[in-house]
Amino acid sequence: MQNHKTLHLVIITGALLSLLLVSATCSNFVYAQNKFRAKLDANNEVPPVDSTAKGVANFKVKDDAINSKINITGITDISGAQIIMGKIGLNGDPVVDLLKTGEKSERSDGVAIKGNFTASDFGGSMEGKGLSDLQSAMTANQTYVNIMTSEHPEGEISGSIYAKSTSTETQDITGTSNAIEENAIEENAIEENNEGDSEEDAEESEDVDAGGNED
Repeated sequence: MQNHKTLHLVIITGALLSLLLVSATCSNFVYAQNKFRAKLDANNEVPPVDSTAKGVANFKVKDDAINSKINITGITDISGAQIIMGKIGLNGDPVVDLLKTGEKSERSDGVAIKGNFTASDFGGSMEGKGLSDLQSAMTANQTYVNIMTSEHPEGEISGSIYAKSTSTETQDITGTSNAIEENAIEENAIEENNEGDSEEDAEESEDVDAGGNED
């Protein structure tokens, strides 16, 4: 009888240790994600918008801030750029104003918005929360980027934010991601905003491999 109790205790202890290990691993995975991306398309709006505009938004966590870079082609009249808390396709809660925290510059084929934001810039349901809370929501595909124009004040292009280390095939509503077109948008932005060998250019360049495909 004593042997049975000991065996049961060993099994229970082993199970608890396994659960703790899995929990720690998942937690580390969430916080290990520091690079995120969103592919912006008019078809992701609900209802879809008749627009040829496209865009790519990149986010990188650096210490206590998040660096944001958005490259958009096909439109220049940007009236709003937000990170929305919620699943793409549903009315969500704006939590970061990317125009307020970034600087907009026009290019021959579109617009670039670059900036940095911290937890002090959070609004809506994220107000008062930490950077790790938004980081976790981004990893869990619970946020998206929405770009508004005067013609489409509710949103002209949008895209779900996902960790760059995960598969992107099911992130957008359409499921028709085009890596070549995405890379072309970023390459055009790099050419027109070439700043030599700065860290900013190096980070944008790493998104395109030798074959012209997404990492």
